[in-house]
Amino acid sequence: MNELSRLDTNNNTVSTHRDYRDISFYEQNSKIKKMPIWCDVQVEEDLYQTSDGSWKTSVTTQPHKIENYFGLYNSATDTVLPTRPVSSTYQLVPHHELFEEQAKILSQSDLPLDNITVVDKLFKGGLQAHRTIFFHDLEKQIASQKDKVLSRIDIYNSCDMSWSFQVFSGAYRNLCQNTMVFGGQKAYHQVAKHTRNLSTTAMMTKAQIGLEHWTSQSEQMTKWNVSKMSLEQFGNILKDTICKKNTKSAKANLVKPVNETKMNYLLDRFEKEQTELGQTMWAGYNALTHWATHTDETIEREVFDPETKQMKLQKIRSGKSTADVPSVQRTRNDEVRDVIECDAWKELEVA
Repeated sequence: MNELSRLDTNNNTVSTHRDYRDISFYEQNSKIKKMPIWCDVQVEEDLYQTSDGSWKTSVTTQPHKIENYFGLYNSATDTVLPTRPVSSTYQLVPHHELFEEQAKILSQSDLPLDNITVVDKLFKGGLQAHRTIFFHDLEKQIASQKDKVLSRIDIYNSCDMSWSFQVFSGAYRNLCQNTMVFGGQKAYHQVAKHTRNLSTTAMMTKAQIGLEHWTSQSEQMTKWNVSKMSLEQFGNILKDTICKKNTKSAKANLVKPVNETKMNYLLDRFEKEQTELGQTMWAGYNALTHWATHTDETIEREVFDPETKQMKLQKIRSGKSTADVPSVQRTRNDEVRDVIECDAWKELEVA
């Protein structure tokens, strides 16, 4: 490995190199698995009489398996990790597998990968990881900065529930895990807990796509960041574009010519994006790209039930399970392109 490995001032391991495919730094943590937790339980058995005539109960110690919770075991080092138990719903994502998947995503991207710097970091004895990739051929002039800032992708992960999974991309000097970046701008950010619904592949793909679009269309992205867009405006654009059903099919079935499932999913996503990005076109764009990359996600949203005339909680899926996720993502990206090129979308852009 062509790298510089060292300990930082807090004794965390750091590796600096230039090959995004090189994940050997995380090899020691590549075989972390859940393992059952057992404890000794004292069990009272037979009642017996002692030689002095008193009565006692015999007690034995038996192993007992704790249900729904697991410890973490690293078979590569044959050690039980010093961490609190994780639940049965906790989705363990080993760092090695995570960055191996990121390498595959980057290899299929349009990002310039020949002139990069990769900084790998391990914390808490390998339970936490942070990888940063700097793209030296993607310098950005940020309005608030005197000089140019390198574009980058940052990924945070943990194996012990101490960190949520987080992905950042953009051009900034520094960042912290409360979603803030300093000395620059974010192109994309998302944080998710390690639950069964976590899709690290979709999030990393969206970060890569977001950075590609942001660096190639920075002027347009800047406009979207300051252009206001309400939930109603976003919904009206969806009705006329991506959520519009085939007219003949809609008339034949006597239903509204709108894909309600897709509509509700995208509106829900827009509401989530605007909590961080505000009611802007940038939030709308991020909602669209989230849908394009998360091909099989289930959410819960309150919708109006015309029969009861009341709001009800409904489960909504972003799509169907499929083995050909890249093909679906490409099709959806084409649909997103149609949305941002429509007249109604362009009319909202700040001149």
